[in-house]
Amino acid sequence: MRRTSDEPSPAPSGNDHSRRRFLALSSLFAASVVLRAQATKGDGGLAPILPKEDPGRSTPIKPAGSRSLRAFGRHCTACQLCVSACPNQVLKPSKSMRNRMQPEMSFERGYCRPECTRCADVCPTGAIHHITTAEKSAIQIGHAVLNPALCIVNRDQVHCNNCARHCAPGAIRMVPRNPGDPGSLKIPMIDTERCIGCGACEFLCPSRPKSAIHVEGHETHRIV
Repeated sequence: MRRTSDEPSPAPSGNDHSRRRFLALSSLFAASVVLRAQATKGDGGLAPILPKEDPGRSTPIKPAGSRSLRAFGRHCTACQLCVSACPNQVLKPSKSMRNRMQPEMSFERGYCRPECTRCADVCPTGAIHHITTAEKSAIQIGHAVLNPALCIVNRDQVHCNNCARHCAPGAIRMVPRNPGDPGSLKIPMIDTERCIGCGACEFLCPSRPKSAIHVEGHETHRIV
């Protein structure tokens, strides 16, 4: 028999009420998990990780293919095409009024991968000359510098070799912290002649908020 529109709806059973309450609580719990995940990055989902800070470079870093700070500054129109094209968010507009928003490199959100030449491919003015990936791997745009006080090996007395393990040109090796004790914890040693300034060591360094190792730019790029 069909129920007419003016008949009252049957009262929900105890099971219906319990199911609705369970679904509401489940949704609330899931939403809180998502919000916490968005607000906090974690090491394996456990330890909170602070965002990296710019180390405050003495010399800005310009992309491979730009040849020098002077040449880049003379030809760059600050069109931001290379910033938009950079897949690893390494390029960002300079905050210096002297450079008129011209892009420079920084490694808080990624590093300059040797197989990528997107910035050179899209540059319309020749500020970044087109280069092959083989050429890029041999161009030194800067060199890494270590701050021993920030290195977690010294600061926290723990083992770490992130910078050496991810250094593509092999410019970083781990050496005993105490030369007289080969079994002591190891710290990075940088070969500045082999370093190309890609920033992998800086980006992947676990020290926060500033990396224990950072890249200083070169005014004139050279081949290593």
